[in-house]
Amino acid sequence: MKKLFTSILSVVLLFSMVGSVFAESKKVNYEYSSALVTAAQLDEIFVGAVGVDGEFLVLDQQKAINNGISSDKIKEAEEKIKEYNKITKDVLVISPLLTFVGNQIQFDEIAAEKKGVSKELINATKIDVEKINKAAAEGIVNLAACGGTNKYEDRWYGFDTYFDSCVSNQIIGYLTIGAGITTIASLVTAAISPPAGMALGIAAGLLGIGVGALTVANAYGCGVLIRWSFDKPFWTSSQC
Repeated sequence: MKKLFTSILSVVLLFSMVGSVFAESKKVNYEYSSALVTAAQLDEIFVGAVGVDGEFLVLDQQKAINNGISSDKIKEAEEKIKEYNKITKDVLVISPLLTFVGNQIQFDEIAAEKKGVSKELINATKIDVEKINKAAAEGIVNLAACGGTNKYEDRWYGFDTYFDSCVSNQIIGYLTIGAGITTIASLVTAAISPPAGMALGIAAGLLGIGVGALTVANAYGCGVLIRWSFDKPFWTSSQC
């Protein structure tokens, strides 16, 4: 899980990107290509050749070749995209198998096995669940009366996420104990039901914001408001 957890730290925020994107012969929309390139930590020469197909990052190889990018650079980009897409797939598979009940979390391991989820990901998720439930029992992840609201809102500059004080405490607790990105993204999905594919990017942004800033924002007991400008969170405050 360590590799999975740390690899997401090497990307910024892919899934706040919106629009039709390249996939085989589909019409290409490069509106957010620069941010997508940043998300995958690719050289700027790939701007205009990278997009998303549904939930996954894709590379227009022909456009990359036309832009004079070497075959070695293209191969390197494909490897980075493959790694990112693997993390994305893990989040999409695991999220429906996690149930959040109060400050506890339940994982349907049997359903995961039936779905063919890899043993590695199942074990990593089990470890996260055990850590979270242990922390909850010890009061590290503690839910009192919930203040604030949970919702996702589109804005002209990107979008806003609202987490009430209880969910904010859960997020802070998960970050504190080092929960994996798939678990954090699943909590985001359960709390605010963001558009398809965006939970992973929001989870990555929460990692970037960090425990300190989230704790300060949630100190008044009325939840946290985070404003996002497509590829990054730019404002974190209390909902009060």
